[in-house]
Amino acid sequence: MTVAERVPSRRGTARAVPRRRLKSEKVVDSLGLAIVSGQRAAGSLLPTEAALSARLRISRASLRQGLHALGLKGLVEGRTRRGTMVNDQSRWNVLDPDVLRWIALSPPDPTFFMELLEVRAIFEPAAARIAAGRASAAQVLAIESAFRAMAAALPADVEACCSHDLAFHELIIDATGNPLLIRFAAAIRTALLAAFRLSSNARKSYEDSLAEHWAVAVAIRRRDPDGAEQAMRTLLAGTARDLAPAYEGAKRGRRAVAKPVTAARRRSK
Repeated sequence: MTVAERVPSRRGTARAVPRRRLKSEKVVDSLGLAIVSGQRAAGSLLPTEAALSARLRISRASLRQGLHALGLKGLVEGRTRRGTMVNDQSRWNVLDPDVLRWIALSPPDPTFFMELLEVRAIFEPAAARIAAGRASAAQVLAIESAFRAMAAALPADVEACCSHDLAFHELIIDATGNPLLIRFAAAIRTALLAAFRLSSNARKSYEDSLAEHWAVAVAIRRRDPDGAEQAMRTLLAGTARDLAPAYEGAKRGRRAVAKPVTAARRRSK
């Protein structure tokens, strides 16, 4: 066989690999969202490879590639002679970008957002304290500009307000100059935006929220580390207070979603 005759075969193989990758990514997205949203409960078994590949209209090779990716994210685990089992949430890699995206797309999980708020209460007041000592004049102006854009968006455009709210917090973290903290904040930005959307809808008073944000910005401008830290603690405490009713509603909503899934699973046995 000549070189010219072999080239098309190589090209065909090159085209087949991306197609398989795209199909496996589709598996990851479909099953990942189903697991994170609670449609597939922890401890349940996924359908057999034959059933899943037929349902998703993909080859077993693409399916296995997708299941392997879900395993690396901690969502599933292959069990000998049993099949593929859905893992408990405690085993998920919650810093994985896909997992965070699926969490944002799912009905609000009160436990996750309470845990996220706990994490924020650990690092954001400290970040505000550091920013008060390190922020450049340009960074201070950027923080204040994000606040003004946030205030201008209310009450007509809550979505824009959430985007500017996220920018406000990210700019404060950027002003710390700590690359590890900056990278961590970037990793969880999808979850943070989802949290801001939830808290904005739950806010009893936009005026109170704006006043709490502005107090943080003012303390940073005044180079007041103690004041900046305390202002951020007050802001997060207000968020926790306003989110409490939303969390209770979310719990009821997730229980309602879970019941039909459980019933359907029982019928299938």
